[in-house]
Order: sequence, then C-alpha cells, then structure tokens
Amino acid sequence: MSKKWRSDNGFTAIEAIIVIIIIGILASVLIYRLNVSRGTGITVAADQLIADIRYIQAKAMGTGVPQSITFTVGSGTYNLPGEPKRLPGDITVASTTLPGNSLTFNTLGEPTFGSSDQSVVLSGSRTLTVYAITGKVE
Repeated sequence: MSKKWRSDNGFTAIEAIIVIIIIGILASVLIYRLNVSRGTGITVAADQLIADIRYIQAKAMGTGVPQSITFTVGSGTYNLPGEPKRLPGDITVASTTLPGNSLTFNTLGEPTFGSSDQSVVLSGSRTLTVYAITGKVE
C-alpha cells in the first residue's frame, strides 16, 4: 500500500470502539459498587451478629457448658466469652428485649430467656429476632 493512502493521525474505528467498550464496562462496575455499598453496612453488621449468636449456640451444644453473649446498648460492642467484639462501621446496638441484655444458650442450644421471642435492634432500624424454643436468629 502506498504511503499517500495511509494516515498516522488519530484512531481507527476499531480502536475507538474498543476504548468506548472498556469505559462502559468500568463505568457499570463503578455504578454497581456504589449502589451496593450504600446499604451494606447494616447488612454486614447484622450478618456478623447472627453468625456470632449461632456460634455461641453451637459452642454451648458442643462443649456441654451454657454460653452467653452480652450486648452493650448504645455502642457497637458486645462480648462473647473471653472475646470482646465490635460491629463494623458506625453501627450500634440500639436496644434489646433480652433480660440483662444477655443471651444465654443451655447445653441443648435453647435460649434460656423464657417462652417469648426476643429481639436485638441495631441502629438503622434493623431488628434481629431470636426465637424462644429453637434459638434461631434472623
């Protein structure tokens, strides 16, 4: 091909299309991550707390010794036996209906608070319910 038909200035159409596609993919990933991160703080905190409650329940059944988790209302901290824990971000335990703000499981994995369901309320109006007979939390 002769040099007079070839130009070294600018982009070819294929190069321009590839750049536009890459920018579109990056923009869609960024928008998705921004939308997901807005409501995830409370969800992550609730999931962490649910996992720790289930852990204490399993530990009580596995060791044959009653186990407790104690909440500090108005702060983002709670205590597992020998292990203080903190909720992520600025999430706090707003209130509980648990007696003494403590949840205890017997050796069968049953909560010892009686026959009515109890709850733990996190800031952001997320309520976790602990069911009386099974100790299931959701």
